[in-house]
Amino acid sequence: MKYQRVCVRFIIFAFFGLVTEVLFTGIGGLISHGNINMIGHSSPWMMIDYGLLGVITPWIRNPMKTRKIPLPIRAIVYMVGIYFVEYVSGIVFHKVLGLRIWDYSHMRLNLHGQITLMYLPAWYSLSLGIEKLYEWVDKSAWAILTKSPLGYTPE
Repeated sequence: MKYQRVCVRFIIFAFFGLVTEVLFTGIGGLISHGNINMIGHSSPWMMIDYGLLGVITPWIRNPMKTRKIPLPIRAIVYMVGIYFVEYVSGIVFHKVLGLRIWDYSHMRLNLHGQITLMYLPAWYSLSLGIEKLYEWVDKSAWAILTKSPLGYTPE
């Protein structure tokens, strides 16, 4: 059951992240270019990154909550984790698979075009809510796995 729960968590995080990115880029286009159409974009490949965040979060979250580390500090740790996943996956996508899903090389404070400190406020803000998202998704995953379509709940 635990493996199935992790898979459901991966899928929910993947779709949530994809939708959030499309909204973020659409709103960004409105703010920076006045594009009233708010056309957002992403790549289905990004679902791997977002899904991984759903799988990795408890490994990071549980020890920090046990030690009662304050949320603003935990958010910094999550933010570093987001940057790490983005950097490594960006290298894998670009150098190994030949995909150029994103390129921050035109932005200031970038590292090999894969990450940029310009998104630090966005990643920190997301990190402040990542635990609540994880807890909500984990409860949803548990509900999906324990309830059959006919309303039967296994014991």
